[in-house]
Amino acid sequence: MRACTEPVALKTGAEGFYIAILPERGFGIALKVADGATRAAECTIAALLIRLGALDPDHPAALRVCNAPVLNRRGIETGRIVPAGGLI
Repeated sequence: MRACTEPVALKTGAEGFYIAILPERGFGIALKVADGATRAAECTIAALLIRLGALDPDHPAALRVCNAPVLNRRGIETGRIVPAGGLI
């Protein structure tokens, strides 16, 4: 929330739910990721906030969740979590 350029309230829930409220704009976003993964929900909600101009895409918090590495048990990067094309 501190990384945002305007007041935003964020709440994560069980099974891949994520909520963002932008009180100054008078609306919110409710997101449900089908596989229940928190990491996918974090990436998607951050991408939506970037698209809305409420989150700076170059902020370290945004970069951390919108381009997060997927590591195996040995700590070797096996992939990345990135938003779907055109989301940002």
